[in-house]
Parts: sequence; C-alpha cells; structure tokens
Amino acid sequence: MDMQTGGIAVGIRFKLNKLGRIRCPKLAGKVGVVVDVSARSTGVTVLFEGAQRPTVVHRDYISPTN
Repeated sequence: MDMQTGGIAVGIRFKLNKLGRIRCPKLAGKVGVVVDVSARSTGVTVLFEGAQRPTVVHRDYISPTN
C-alpha cells in the first residue's frame, strides 16, 4: 500500500524547511526518513538520523531532500 499525502510518502528522506526550523529549533540541523503518514491528521511520523524512537512533526515542517 502506497502511503502518500501531499507529496510526502513513507520512505522519503527529508529535512526541516524554514517554518520547521523556526517552530522546532532543536531539530533544525537534523535529517531523517518518513516512517508513517496519517491520512486523518497533519502529523507525520519521522525517524531522525541517530534517533532510536520516531517523532511526530507537522507535515508543513518538512521538505524532501535530493
């Protein structure tokens, strides 16, 4: 099943965009992978590099990396 919502799909690498860096300054320099996309909420479950547990962030805070 392809979980994709608004251009954000499970498995893509991302970084925080400008809004995300303003709202979550402690996560500003981190890169990660999307592990779950909720169709019912604006939250996206992500796993940052070096982290052991996933984190939920607003989908407007992340942008795919190249």
